[in-house]
Amino acid sequence: MISNDMLKELEIGAVIQSRVPKKKYDYVSYANRNGSKDQIFSLKDLGSMIEWLFVGINFVGKKKFIKCIEKDPIFCIEFRGAIGANFCEKELSNIVRHWFARTFAYPRSIKAEDINQLLGVEVNQSNKRYTFNGTDYSPQSFVKSRTAYKGDRVKHLAYSYNSNELPTTSATDIVFLDKSYWLASKTVAVESDCAYFGLGEVTADGCVNMGHSLYKSTGEILGGTNAAHIRSVIYIEPERYSLIKLNSGAYGLVES
Repeated sequence: MISNDMLKELEIGAVIQSRVPKKKYDYVSYANRNGSKDQIFSLKDLGSMIEWLFVGINFVGKKKFIKCIEKDPIFCIEFRGAIGANFCEKELSNIVRHWFARTFAYPRSIKAEDINQLLGVEVNQSNKRYTFNGTDYSPQSFVKSRTAYKGDRVKHLAYSYNSNELPTTSATDIVFLDKSYWLASKTVAVESDCAYFGLGEVTADGCVNMGHSLYKSTGEILGGTNAAHIRSVIYIEPERYSLIKLNSGAYGLVES
């Protein structure tokens, strides 16, 4: 097991290496240009090792977990369309599990809440709402081939902030990489004449943007290059693993 003394030795940003499972979960990607599901999925050769950055200890009840974020996002995926807006969180986390098929380590895709917690940022949500008219669609109603109900309202859930508003810490350096990556957090951006639905992203130029639009209330499948990498979060049960100090200064994660 990973001792409390070893946990105290870990600093934010410490590199932890783990072996990639030889047998990976299968993942099926879709690229149907009909608005139902629209993904472009590419994968670079990962090799046999993956690196994680330690970001803290988390407790779920009395249970302790080591929380890490993937150091270098390895996928690039483009989401567009109604199902992309509806099921992006599930899709992203399915891809993450594809690469960490281990027991007692729980991976998922990174969310806006992870970024806020890591940087100590509190976001005041807007009270803006958009009221659907008779010709509007929500992503769900579009998939079901009908308009949304006239008079239904959707709440504004999108927000953004940039690096000028954030503290300069080692955690900030972890968040802003040289690659844009998705946040598995569904959002709605409310305008005066429409609503945009989608998921957020962290951009390479130093912004956390929760207004990335995949779909519009007019039923439009938004174009452009909505492509970013995928970044993982993992919770590791310390009693099930050991950490070995490597010559490189990193730590090796080994199943006990």
